[in-house]
Amino acid sequence: MDSDSIPADLLDLQARFVQWRATRKYNREPIPEELRSATLEMVRRYPPSLVRRVLKFDPARLENKQQGKRSSRAAVRESQPPAFFKLPDPATVLNQSSASHSPSDCRLVLERPDGSRLIMTLPAFDSSAIKSLCADFLRG
Repeated sequence: MDSDSIPADLLDLQARFVQWRATRKYNREPIPEELRSATLEMVRRYPPSLVRRVLKFDPARLENKQQGKRSSRAAVRESQPPAFFKLPDPATVLNQSSASHSPSDCRLVLERPDGSRLIMTLPAFDSSAIKSLCADFLRG
C-alpha cells in the first residue's frame, strides 16, 4: 500500500508514533494518553486493519485496556460503603420484653440477594425488634 492512499491525518499520527517510539525510555513503556485517544479516533474513522498496518499497533488491545479501566473505575464509584444500623441495647430490650419470653438466646441469620450475610446470636427479643432488625438489614 503506497502512502498516497493513506489519509493524511493517519500519516501524521504514524509520525507521532515513530517519534514516541524513538524517544521512549524503555520498550514496554505505556502509550501516552494523547496517542491513545488519537488512535481511538482513527479507529472510528478508518478500518482497524488500516490503522493497525500504518501504526504498527493493534488498536483492539488499546480498546480492551480502555474498557477494563472504565469498568473497574465505574465499579469503584458505584460501590457504596455498607450501611450500618444501630442495634438496640440488649438490657433495654430485655426490660421491654414480656415475662412470658424465655431467657434463652436465639440465632438470627439473614442473607440479602447480593450475598451480604448477617448472623447474630441474640437474647430473646420481642418480635417487633426482630422485624425491625430484618427490615433494616434487608433494605441495605
